[in-house]
Amino acid sequence: MIGSGLAELIAEVTDEHLQRASRGDPEFLQALRAIEMTSLMSTPLIARGRVLGAITLLSEDPERLYTAADLVTAEELARRAAAAVDNARLFAEAEQRADAARVLEHIGDGVFMLDREGVVRLWNRAAEAVTRLGVEDVVGRPAVDAIPGWAAIADSVPVATTPATGSGAETLPLELPGGELWLSIAAVEFNEGTVYAFRDLTADRVLEELRSDFVSTVSHELRTPLAAIYGAALTLQREDLELDETQSANLLSVIATESDRLARTVNDILWASRLDADRVQVDLGTHDPRELARTVVEAAQVHLPAGVALTFACERELPPILGDPDKVRQVLTNFVDNAIKYSPDGGKVELHIGRRDHAVRFSVVDQGLGIPPGEQRRIFDKFYRVDPNLTRGVGGTGLGLYISRELVRRMNGTIWVESREGEGSRFSFELPVATA
Repeated sequence: MIGSGLAELIAEVTDEHLQRASRGDPEFLQALRAIEMTSLMSTPLIARGRVLGAITLLSEDPERLYTAADLVTAEELARRAAAAVDNARLFAEAEQRADAARVLEHIGDGVFMLDREGVVRLWNRAAEAVTRLGVEDVVGRPAVDAIPGWAAIADSVPVATTPATGSGAETLPLELPGGELWLSIAAVEFNEGTVYAFRDLTADRVLEELRSDFVSTVSHELRTPLAAIYGAALTLQREDLELDETQSANLLSVIATESDRLARTVNDILWASRLDADRVQVDLGTHDPRELARTVVEAAQVHLPAGVALTFACERELPPILGDPDKVRQVLTNFVDNAIKYSPDGGKVELHIGRRDHAVRFSVVDQGLGIPPGEQRRIFDKFYRVDPNLTRGVGGTGLGLYISRELVRRMNGTIWVESREGEGSRFSFELPVATA
């Protein structure tokens, strides 16, 4: 293990394993058998290419056999422990050689040391870069005063009593003036204090939240139309029910409507995936903005819900725009659909087009729910919805405005929103005027 530097997993320990491990020593073999181990895994502590030791875990419970997933966890534990142990060793060695600062400046993880009184004695460059707290503001001061939010998480940081018993890192939130950071942090205690090593996992945390939002949103948006389609289809298939022509037509209408909703949900997911992978082709050309908007309005008016009035107005002699006609119509359709959807109590929805310097502005105005000021900057983020708890019965994947933003950006345009909660919203985007 230590010699090879490779992790090892023995899911089910047999007597043959014990005999090989004893290397012909009867007393050693007897001692191994006395342990009655049923499963074993061992992983090396490696730091900067050097094997510092190994962590070996064994089970005596026949019903608790280690798996490959357990080995991955053990390897992560060993990696973190090795980093903490190595950082502590580096500090001790550097202190003896009077070059601790030079060594720690080249460590990618944030490292700092607290003495026995809790005063910061070391703060490396990575710690400064992650937290935006300068050395001059931290070193020489108590950690609870120098590091905002430290008092709230200090007791939760796993601290090894000796380098040989390194503990796994804990992911904890640190509240700083510039925002919240999620740090994977562990520590090792030694005679003169405690050395902490941490890594910024904020981006990973955001990604995990996005994944969670995706699963939650998509599961709801797919389950609802599927349930309606399934229920309507089962009703049509029942031989014990006599459905008249109107009832059958209504059930078929439910199937058609919900199938269309399902298709649009899947289409949004596919579009978001293609945009993330940068696999969307934009064919820029010269086009009449009035004609593009007119087709969108005419299509929306066919299925306009009761209580909603859709109007269209544009300035005279509008210049042609430089854009992709399909993408422009897609963004406008999304704006109009959102305006209608977020006007559950009805009202007027207006589409305006006008000239603004070297651009043409498209705006869709509604009198619906509106958007709270603190949330307007997030409205174009992936999976964001104004009514996430469906308190007003407004569903959706939260991908439409994200897709719109990305399409407008790829057509060299700008997009924004103006809104007052409870008074409606104005969604706008501008595209450049086509020149000779």
